[in-house]
Amino acid sequence: MTGRIRRSGRITALTLVALLASGGCMTDSGKNDPLPVKSKDSAEHSVRALIDQLASQSGLHVDNKTVRKEFRDCFGKNHEHASDGRFDLTYSVRSRLPGVQHGKALRSMRKKLEAEGYKVSSYREDSSDALMDAKGGSDNFFVSVESYVPATDLVFSVNTPCFLPPGVKQEQVSAPAPNATPVAPLLVSEPAASAERFPDSPFG
Repeated sequence: MTGRIRRSGRITALTLVALLASGGCMTDSGKNDPLPVKSKDSAEHSVRALIDQLASQSGLHVDNKTVRKEFRDCFGKNHEHASDGRFDLTYSVRSRLPGVQHGKALRSMRKKLEAEGYKVSSYREDSSDALMDAKGGSDNFFVSVESYVPATDLVFSVNTPCFLPPGVKQEQVSAPAPNATPVAPLLVSEPAASAERFPDSPFG
């Protein structure tokens, strides 16, 4: 790998981690709210369509050879797990663009995202470390666009909320028993982006 994503004191990998429980009892509030329904193919299509739309704002084309994607089982905030096939998706891809143009590109993308109901939570136009994080839209995606180091590319990353496959009855999940010790899921790393800005996917 010839480059990396810069993080100030952050892990520079797409490490997929569920939050561990504090060990106490958790209420069921919100845990069994209806999940949005979408197939894996539809979720991936929606994510890629968003990335392509953002890239086109600056006349960019993404490099399909740099795609990193992973579907995962959803875990709750206290590490609850269901067996109804619910999943989320993390997807990233890069596009070639000199660093001096990153700020201008992000300004255009920001306008598009905000017009579609996204709320921008982090933003900077540094020519060597540009960054934009946003969440929202009709599918409540978490979107990140940032400089690749060395700053010759922009990295587009999207994390979806938890989706329920079509035609599946949503399982009702109970809170863990008091003092129960949750079992951590496997950790999966990809050299694409930082997980620390990707929100977890609670069931509610």
